[in-house]
Amino acid sequence: MAERFASLVLPTPVDQEFDYIIPEPFIGHVARGVRATVEFGKRKLTGFVVGVKDSSPLGAGKLKPLLDLPDDGPLADEGTLKLTQWIAEYYACSWGEALEAAIPAVIRRKRAVRAVNILRLGKSRTDCAHQARWLEDKGKKANSPYHKQAKVLRTLLTFHDKDFRPSELAEQLGFSEAPIATLIKQGWLSIEKIPIEDFDGVNAAEAPDEIPDLTVEQERAVNAIAPSIERDEYKTFLLYGVTGSGKTEVYLRALKHVLELGKGGIVLVPEISLAPQTVRRFSARLGGVTGIAVLHSAMTDADRRREWKRIVSGEARVVIGPRSAVFAPVRDLGLVIVDEEHEPSYKQDNTPRYHARDAAVMRCFQQNAVCLLGSATPSLESASNAVNKRYTLLELTKRVAERPLPRVTVVDMKDECRAQRRFTFFSNALTQAVSDAVKAKEQAILFLNRRGYSTFFQCDTCREVLMCENCDVPMSLHKSYGQCICHYCLETKPTPRICPKCMKGAMQSKGAGTEFIEEEIKARFADARVARMDSDVMKSREDYEELLDRFRAGEIDVLVGTQMIAKGLDFPRVTVVGVIHADLSLYLADFRAHERTFQLLTQVSGRAGRGTLKGRVFVQTFAPEHPCIQAAQAQDYWAFYKHEISQRKIAAYPPFVRLINVGIEARDPRRGQEMARKIRADLDDLKKLEAGVIVDILGPSAAPIARLRGRHRQQVLVKVRDHKAIGVVSARIRKWGKGGDAQRIVIDVDPYSLL
Repeated sequence: MAERFASLVLPTPVDQEFDYIIPEPFIGHVARGVRATVEFGKRKLTGFVVGVKDSSPLGAGKLKPLLDLPDDGPLADEGTLKLTQWIAEYYACSWGEALEAAIPAVIRRKRAVRAVNILRLGKSRTDCAHQARWLEDKGKKANSPYHKQAKVLRTLLTFHDKDFRPSELAEQLGFSEAPIATLIKQGWLSIEKIPIEDFDGVNAAEAPDEIPDLTVEQERAVNAIAPSIERDEYKTFLLYGVTGSGKTEVYLRALKHVLELGKGGIVLVPEISLAPQTVRRFSARLGGVTGIAVLHSAMTDADRRREWKRIVSGEARVVIGPRSAVFAPVRDLGLVIVDEEHEPSYKQDNTPRYHARDAAVMRCFQQNAVCLLGSATPSLESASNAVNKRYTLLELTKRVAERPLPRVTVVDMKDECRAQRRFTFFSNALTQAVSDAVKAKEQAILFLNRRGYSTFFQCDTCREVLMCENCDVPMSLHKSYGQCICHYCLETKPTPRICPKCMKGAMQSKGAGTEFIEEEIKARFADARVARMDSDVMKSREDYEELLDRFRAGEIDVLVGTQMIAKGLDFPRVTVVGVIHADLSLYLADFRAHERTFQLLTQVSGRAGRGTLKGRVFVQTFAPEHPCIQAAQAQDYWAFYKHEISQRKIAAYPPFVRLINVGIEARDPRRGQEMARKIRADLDDLKKLEAGVIVDILGPSAAPIARLRGRHRQQVLVKVRDHKAIGVVSARIRKWGKGGDAQRIVIDVDPYSLL
């Protein structure tokens, strides 16, 4: 009998399969992985077929037929179906939502988008400013449509040099696109269609450099990986290597071996901005450009579709890209490389909240491939897996060509401020080192993980701090915009002179961001060529590449930046690295605070001395005796691991337990607190019923940032025994639903941030 029924999963939070009748014309064309359009309630949705069968328990009389098959064949292969099913089960989302994330929107659409819609002011800046004031006077409540419209206008007036898509701006401001649509209809805003530049791909591969000889440690690592590749054997390797030790060369050799065996590979990088330089290096070494595809969100629809087709057809056997490239439909997958596996950017912060590193490990397990994780500062979870033999540890303990690691000097800023008789962001040692580097025609990098000019304003009389009206965070001064800005919701305020609370004291700017450091360096070193790299000035991938090209060419003497400069940069003339304020992330209300601080310090320190010139690093801190700072100075990862893992064990945090962070967001704080208490009570009941599943429950309590974009935030943190327990607990929480606009419930499995 012909299979007359199809089971579909749909892009909704409802986690179940739905049966539909296969109409006669579609019989023979419906299979797993095929998309189908159906009626779902009063809506038409397009989902994925995950099964075909000759009967349904509901009976044909109660089922609706498939309406359309929009594609010529399956969009999701068996590997994608298996991986997304695991993601749905583990990360507490629906299978349909996971498949939506795995298959790019351009592949699911019939037409490629060649231009993007960018918001522009529809009238003069003066008229728009008057309209914003009028709307603010009319809409006093933060949730009123007039207030939202005013905020849209204020944001575009302030960030006049940025390009906002309607959906991106609405998400950033924390409300729907309705206020934007109203302003467009009324003529206050307009839409400009900006063509997207075609992706130039890897069509300009540089001639291969002389292939270096492997060090003893590199050769040992390559030889350890090869047998598993040859045997089609699942295995995960953790390649720990100090900065500058040649991890990329190990990646290249392993990938070359995979290609020689007729298999394919995926290389994950933590940031889109790192993809071009990775592509250039890999394409130069792996036999030209035809076998390498690139996938990332900055590409045009047409280019992403072309690259996807090259992957599906087998023309491209290597895929390079950030997080979502883990889903690339590579044929005969033999190897997945996760570079800088510790990076938080591999964790997605919206549904499905998957971690690309762990998804890569699972994909390799499901497809009998090798997973190679690389880092100079592995996450504690990965290091623990290696120590406990779940992963195979490979170590590169020395830099290539016997180059020494940079000398790290820890500067106690308490002593420095006393010696200079003032508060300062520049120690004498760092100032002298930068001066020496500039005079010697060498280069320096200054790292501060705070953008803007100053981090907050405070009254000198009543000590009031200027806070965002929508978020529980201080407003930061951005001198280039002449405004105080909230980094979370883009709320703007004029720079205050008099305290808005006591109306007496003067408001003083406190703290420093990269904008201030750049200004100070230009004032101190008038002859130095100084540039800044943060998200305020790096508005596109092209900006990033252009600045790095200038730095590489020696046109910049001092580069000031946020964590963007800590990742993967290799410039042989950098001899000085200065960490302006090493303590910024050290005391955050997050169990990963020490780990993240150590990783940032070690990674940015590793930018120094990568060529023939020796490197020096200056870590400025008010906590010089902290074990995290001490380990970073010694550049001793395993000393840090030993100390931190003992603390995690005592406190029962990963890797000794798994975490589920249940977030409750509500406009009314009382409703949010009530919902949080109910969830906690339900989890207490589950803990009694299922012995040993839940280790501990913390909360409910206000999140460290208790209010964000106008929503009050509560957290219930659940510690569970293992990955099997996650499914039990997540299923219990999901019965509460996801909420609506008034309140939302967010389930984050293995959270990477608790802020």
